[in-house]
Amino acid sequence: KQWYQRRVRATSHGIMVDDTGFYFTESGEFLDESNSKFVFAVSDSHNENQARYEKIGDAVTEYIYKLMEEKFQLERIRIPVEIESSEPASFVFASANFRESKKNKLVLINGSGAVKAGQWARSIIVNNNLYSGSMLPYIGWAKDNDFDILVLNTNESGSKMKGSEDPFDHAQTVWNNFLNGIHQKCVYIVAHSFGGVVVQQLIKKNLNFDEIVSKIAFTDSVHMGKVGSETTPCINWVTSSKPVDTCLGGGIGASKRSAGCRDHPWTSHFAMDSIFSWFMEDTANLNDIETTENFAKSSNPEEVSGIEKTENFVESSLDEVETIQKQGEPMSQTEPMTPTEPT
Repeated sequence: KQWYQRRVRATSHGIMVDDTGFYFTESGEFLDESNSKFVFAVSDSHNENQARYEKIGDAVTEYIYKLMEEKFQLERIRIPVEIESSEPASFVFASANFRESKKNKLVLINGSGAVKAGQWARSIIVNNNLYSGSMLPYIGWAKDNDFDILVLNTNESGSKMKGSEDPFDHAQTVWNNFLNGIHQKCVYIVAHSFGGVVVQQLIKKNLNFDEIVSKIAFTDSVHMGKVGSETTPCINWVTSSKPVDTCLGGGIGASKRSAGCRDHPWTSHFAMDSIFSWFMEDTANLNDIETTENFAKSSNPEEVSGIEKTENFVESSLDEVETIQKQGEPMSQTEPMTPTEPT
């Protein structure tokens, strides 16, 4: 059922994350050299604890960038694409020949705060699991279903970055460089939290939005009022104690469904299967059961071995996830996290 988890879990083999003293296990846990989980409060000074956390968070960001480039073959592209190499610029991650390709396209947009490209919630990555808090499962699913991928980096912005002065400018630059002018309705967007506001602004500014975007999946979006799209289906998977995918009525411009958890940062993780199923309703590959076999055939022996090693973990973790979903609670945290970080 969740074959994509086996794929992404085969990408990490206990590699130390820079000089942090921590590493990710194959199952995605973030442990130190004594195999203990991350603890935020190691000093009496909150400022020292926060500074340590930010340093570790920056290293985790670079680690995820590396995975997207080396394991998923995404290209790091500076934007605007015509900017001079000497100028400060933001960047995104995209499949090769993204614009020229005729494939369906998955666009991922995170929320506000410290999270960068490839992350939904940094605190979940550090405290719980790489694959619960990152976009890697979404990227793995897209790769195996022959989607092109575009990962925005809206928080990699600032007044000195041409075309990415703020998250809205960043998204508009991405639209201009990668999406505007696509001659088919083939773009599928997933936007978390403030990412929903970013999408709302894109709709307002681009009259051809509905000609290009097929569906929008929000995960607990914080947008206010009407989304703006007249013909593009939108669903917002929101926090709720109801079972995942339970219909919660219509919002303004977007219907609401339960994400299956009551904690905002976890919604992208718990709504994942439902979002994938909804997107696949539009494709000819809805009942294609050969994707996992094709991946195994095309992988090198080391990657296949990594998948086999994690089979037992996945089976046991699925039981845990199903129990959690029934309870409507996110996975418990061994150590509560209290960094000053928006999600």
